[in-house]
Amino acid sequence: MKNRTLLLNDSFNNLSQKKLLVTWILYHSAAALFFLISLLIFRGKIGIDSDLFNMVPKSISMASVKKADDKMMSVTSQNVFVLVADEDFDKAKGVAEAVYAELKDSRNFESISLYNDVSAMGEITDFLYRYRSYLIDEETADKILNDQDAAEDFAMEALSKAYGGFTMLPLDDIDTDPFLLTEYHLQNYLTSLQNAGTAMSVKDGVLASKFEDKWYIMIRGVLSPAGSKLASKNNAITEIYKACEKFPEVTFVFSGTPFHSHESSNSASREISIIATVSMLAVIILLIFIFRSVRPLVYSVGSIMISLGVAVLATLAVFHKMHVITLVFGTSLIGSCIDYSLHFFTHWAANKELKSSVEIRNHIFSGLLMAIISTGICFAILLLAPFTILKQMSFFCLTGLISSFLTTIAIYPYIKLPEERGNVRFTGAFTKLIYRMQQKWVGRLVIILLFAFSLISIAVFHKNVRVKNNLLTLYDMKGRLLQDEITASQVIQYSPGGWFIVGGETEEQALENEEKLRRKFEEMTGGQVGYVSTSSFVPSMAVQKKSRMAYRKLMELAEEQLINLGFDEEEAELLAKSEYKTMPPDFSLDTDYVSFENGNVPAFIESAISSVWLGKVDGKYFTVLLPTKVTDYANYRSLAEQDDNVYFISKSQDISADLDSLTKMILKFFVVAYILMFIMLRFFYSWKQALKIISVPLLIILVVVAVFAAGKIDMEFFSVTGLILVFGLGLDYIIYMMENEKKNNSVLEPFATMVSFVTTIISFGALALSSFKPVHLIGLSIFIGLATAYISSFFYGRQK
Repeated sequence: MKNRTLLLNDSFNNLSQKKLLVTWILYHSAAALFFLISLLIFRGKIGIDSDLFNMVPKSISMASVKKADDKMMSVTSQNVFVLVADEDFDKAKGVAEAVYAELKDSRNFESISLYNDVSAMGEITDFLYRYRSYLIDEETADKILNDQDAAEDFAMEALSKAYGGFTMLPLDDIDTDPFLLTEYHLQNYLTSLQNAGTAMSVKDGVLASKFEDKWYIMIRGVLSPAGSKLASKNNAITEIYKACEKFPEVTFVFSGTPFHSHESSNSASREISIIATVSMLAVIILLIFIFRSVRPLVYSVGSIMISLGVAVLATLAVFHKMHVITLVFGTSLIGSCIDYSLHFFTHWAANKELKSSVEIRNHIFSGLLMAIISTGICFAILLLAPFTILKQMSFFCLTGLISSFLTTIAIYPYIKLPEERGNVRFTGAFTKLIYRMQQKWVGRLVIILLFAFSLISIAVFHKNVRVKNNLLTLYDMKGRLLQDEITASQVIQYSPGGWFIVGGETEEQALENEEKLRRKFEEMTGGQVGYVSTSSFVPSMAVQKKSRMAYRKLMELAEEQLINLGFDEEEAELLAKSEYKTMPPDFSLDTDYVSFENGNVPAFIESAISSVWLGKVDGKYFTVLLPTKVTDYANYRSLAEQDDNVYFISKSQDISADLDSLTKMILKFFVVAYILMFIMLRFFYSWKQALKIISVPLLIILVVVAVFAAGKIDMEFFSVTGLILVFGLGLDYIIYMMENEKKNNSVLEPFATMVSFVTTIISFGALALSSFKPVHLIGLSIFIGLATAYISSFFYGRQK
């Protein structure tokens, strides 16, 4: 058992150096080639993703509903609102028109609007007049069909409007529309628009609202695929800012997810630059100072750059879109990838017993192999998680670490040894420190204190030990954007916290199911909560048939109605016969219903319901009932649970619940990795050594949980993910110590381990300082875990 790593070394020594070099070339060439092939196949689809919503897992298990929700989010998550504010309405409107004129022809927007759609009144009234017999709402149709007095009351109300002069439309078509159905439908249409939610109203052709003595004019836009590439320089948000900067005399309020995605993207980019620069400078200074030579620095930095390059190319090739958070986290490779180089160059500069770089490689190979296997197992297990960002992080780090490992064993052996060796700073001081720590009681005391601190802290702060995720805390709005969202919420008064997705096998079924939901929703809320829905504008065929039947019943009163409107009896009879007796007796023969399938839904209605009519998705039809606010999440969910075709979606709650599930899944992955790691360690080490090594992850967990509990920090998904990552990285230290015991127990290996720990902790320490919560949590948990792992390995890995 004790000779297995030695046998591994002997087998490795028989490998040809040329074969290792060929392996290195093939690995890196394959990554570049795969990327080029993906670039050709998925042209225009490969790049950096900065969308906040893509950072978190997708809810909903049913594939078709998930696709429908994704389709809705692709529209709603690209909505932007710009409010132009000033005390003078005309001034605010003038600036809004100037900004709109500059943006309206931009390819960065799918659509952008300033003027209210109702201004195209002619198109609207033409449609409502033509389909007046199809659009009577269900409640009114039922009254007319079930109560003869209701039909007469409807007719009398029309007469009152005609003679009272309180109509919105002229009475030019009263001879063919004596019941003023066009007028009636227009009022319903405007009511539906008003119920869609916002407090904005039409003033001088634009949507406006007065709040705290200021007029706010709304510009609405939907970003195009090109405009939503927020990581690029020329995107829609940048264009909006540039257009608005020209008018400092008014106030602008920006609202919408893309503004926050743009801010987080820029913030992440800045942090990437800072983290990479600071980490790299720290590593450069450290290496030059320790080795007193630029060669270790040049080769180590070169290895890092190659590792990062391969990781980026491979990740883009596999996933096509790499989230900016993956890139931020990937900068941690600056610390972890350099470990292998440091172990090599410590012996290269100071170990006079090893006469060539090949001997150095052979000497450290077993430790490096154990380290890459232990780390690789953890990263590979995370590839099984049903979460793209986590897969990206794992794949990015795994490919980068393999590159660094191959560079160390395949390229470094070609480096010539320096003429003068042993010229390494701190090794003397480190030797004295090691000597002082050789006493067993020191090591035992340190380990006991770590366990005691953890257990006591957890016991004292046990109420703070919680696995809890809250999506709303992952991104903290602040500064200008926070104030803008507060103002926009007060002005627009529209804050949907969830929505109902309604499905059906056909367009008709989807609309019928939505109408059922609307009736239940209005009953549940008492009609106090507004909403926008497709069937409010395009009723189902069943409701339209009912409308036609109600219309026919009204037509029985048509001749009398025309006489009451001032037509003579002969003309009234002629109009009634020519206009109203042409309706087919069997409504199943009527094919002129308003429907998307018939293609007769006008553009102004399609625009009004663009965010709720999803159409055909994955073989089914979907529509959305979007409430203006959620008054009771439990009631809304229970309403959806009553119908298998209805699904209630609340992003913040659903994703937080999914993160809770994923967090528990990651903990299960940890157990699997723990077992696999122990099996691997037992193969190469004795029972005592394997148990020593495998006890380190337990201590890591206890210390991290204790610190988080004391700091009142919940164990969220990203911090738990950091734990399993530090499991793989942290075991490297004690493995190096164990391997050193089996050889000459030289001080150089602990020294190299110490230097690699310092460089790694610099990178992860920088991540812990990130202002972005997910990166901060990962960095913090890894920082604490690595420190615990190193301290533990220092005292576990002694011979005496």
